[in-house]
Amino acid sequence: MIELLTVIAIIAILAAIIFPVAGTVRERARQSRCMSNLNQIFVALQNYKDDYRAYPPVLGAYAVDANGNPTCTPANAVPFNLAPKPLGTYLKNDEIFYCPNNPVDDKRLITQAVYPQGHALAGQPVRLDPTNANSPVACFYRYDSYSIGKVGNSSVYELHYTLFWSNSNLNQLENQRNQGTTSYGAGYFNPPVGPKPTDNPRQLGYRNPDTTTVVTWCSYHRSYQGNQPTRAKSDIVLFLTGNVKMMDSVEMFQTPYNARP
Repeated sequence: MIELLTVIAIIAILAAIIFPVAGTVRERARQSRCMSNLNQIFVALQNYKDDYRAYPPVLGAYAVDANGNPTCTPANAVPFNLAPKPLGTYLKNDEIFYCPNNPVDDKRLITQAVYPQGHALAGQPVRLDPTNANSPVACFYRYDSYSIGKVGNSSVYELHYTLFWSNSNLNQLENQRNQGTTSYGAGYFNPPVGPKPTDNPRQLGYRNPDTTTVVTWCSYHRSYQGNQPTRAKSDIVLFLTGNVKMMDSVEMFQTPYNARP
């Protein structure tokens, strides 16, 4: 009996040591896959920029109906794999937009999103035309892990990929608008040469943005206390330098625009 209890105790100790290590290894593997996705997205973005001389208004895809028109009606939205994507021809498959830590792998689910902290329109719904308060609200696919990210235990999703962080009073977006539409249904804007002296060059919407600009980030590796992330280098951030870096989750939640490669 003593020998049996000893063996059980040893097994329990080994299990207590191995399980956390195994969890850490799995998480690192997921982080590596996420970083690989962002690296591939960066290459696709640069190829898109070379072809169109501007970055796309959306990273993955807006939710659209069968006719390619933006929609926020779940019953009308086509699945993510059928939605037109600006980067679709530059990437080998749609799975590159999916973080393995994203709990939503259903390509049919859509949601609205708000601008993140640090944005001039923080907390407001994302619109197809950010310079027009009457523009239709844009909806995104929850599967798309790098265009938007869920905030803690709430139902709120925040935008992670945006061309501009300033409002229409600062940037030159509204001065060079092209009223045409693209094949993926969203309004297209000619990139301003900018920035204006009062604006910051770290914005993708300008023709030659600063290379330290934040492209997007993944927040699905965070730990939360309620709806507030705990302080740890858990956010995976893609910069316009091509660097993919682990950044502090609290800083990315509060001031993502200030992140540096």
